[in-house]
Amino acid sequence: MRFQWKIILELASKELKGFFCSPIAYLILGGFAALSLFIFFWVEAFFARNIADARPLFERMPILLIFLCSAVSMRMWSEERRTGTLEFLTTLPVTTSELVFGKAIACLTLIVVGLMMTLPIPMTVDALGTLDWGPVLAGYIASSLLAASYLAIGLFVSAKSDSQIVSLLVSSGICGGFYLLGSNLFVDLYPSAIQEVLRSIGSGSRFESITRGLLDLRDMYFYISITAVFLILNIFSLNRENWADVSNSDRHKKLTAMTILLVMNLGLANLWLSPITFLRADVTDGRIFSISDATRSYLNQLEEPLRIRGYFSQKTHPLLAPLTPQLKDLLREYEVASQGKIKLEFIDPALDPELENEANLKYGIRAVPFQISDRYQASLVNSYFDVLLEYGDEFEVLSFSDLIEVKSGSQMNLEVRLENPEFDITRGIKRVLYGFQEGGSIFDNIGGSVKFVGYISDDRHLPEALSSFKGQIPAIVENVRK
Repeated sequence: MRFQWKIILELASKELKGFFCSPIAYLILGGFAALSLFIFFWVEAFFARNIADARPLFERMPILLIFLCSAVSMRMWSEERRTGTLEFLTTLPVTTSELVFGKAIACLTLIVVGLMMTLPIPMTVDALGTLDWGPVLAGYIASSLLAASYLAIGLFVSAKSDSQIVSLLVSSGICGGFYLLGSNLFVDLYPSAIQEVLRSIGSGSRFESITRGLLDLRDMYFYISITAVFLILNIFSLNRENWADVSNSDRHKKLTAMTILLVMNLGLANLWLSPITFLRADVTDGRIFSISDATRSYLNQLEEPLRIRGYFSQKTHPLLAPLTPQLKDLLREYEVASQGKIKLEFIDPALDPELENEANLKYGIRAVPFQISDRYQASLVNSYFDVLLEYGDEFEVLSFSDLIEVKSGSQMNLEVRLENPEFDITRGIKRVLYGFQEGGSIFDNIGGSVKFVGYISDDRHLPEALSSFKGQIPAIVENVRK
């Protein structure tokens, strides 16, 4: 794939001039900026959240970019086909690779301009409160990478049709499919083993990790690989149309085989990178997602699943509200660092009376009444802010009094923050781990003899799995006896 960057940049410049000569570009960019503003301040109720972060800006970005990128890329090749200029382009002294890359860079530049138009939103948040710019930077990097992959898909689809509407619909469908594969709506329908696979190929699930302030090489390569694959397929499909004889040319067969191998290698590299967990950069202020070596050593000692359940009320005290997403993000890092040994859940007990009853009776977790007042009224809200650590028959509960620190400059100026969450959580994991290990065998506290009696049906009346297990029972009993 030989190309000259000077020619590519000239082609990109020509495409950009064509964009801005039409009111369509201004309508698309203006609509994107207005929609982002509306979602951030009204749909996500920024002022009601009482949290100085830009997360709502990026939470909906994977969906917004589907339509934005599809709208930008739909005309790139479809319009060339419709007007009959595609054949003319192939006669120019430029390669197909240069044409594809030129159009791709033009589209990505336009998207980046659109993303920069949303920059006043985090600047406004920073003016109203103290904003951590690390996740914001990571969010824009993730948005650019995701946009590049969506644009590559859109360009490939556009090269297959002379209708812009068809290109828009098909590319939106493919990009939406990538997003849907990793969404909770789809993932929750499958067992846990399949869920991890689906999340690994979902564009939205990978995006979420980066926007939290963690730049993971695996996530970034995922978007780069999709971009590269569809750009290569775009180049190949355009070149293939110019082949006089597709079936009998050895050169064409070699190019086809090389394209297939290159695409496969780009995709399989994601599997090769999946075990690599250390190539991550925590760009948050204070590196709040950097799990210490001491914590990892305790996680490595886990021999069976450790359940971590966060009880967080959606309606809570305004001073606790900003701490909830911080604590959730940290717990997600524990889940990642455990390599599948931690089962993480988040529950709002107000939405599930059965789980609330379990929390009250089994674990002693109860809602704490907080007084909320404004200039017009005062009220009480019963809120949960607890973390349950359960390992075997041992459990530890961390309440809000264990997790937060309150500093008072004056009676009207309170500062509430997470005290030392990693220390508290790791200490809790240590307690349940060692408590379970020190418990020893359940037979150690039995003074007399134990008699085993098994009531087991004939093999003809047992399922195959139980029938095979039946033969293992004597060996198991003998092992316990020893």
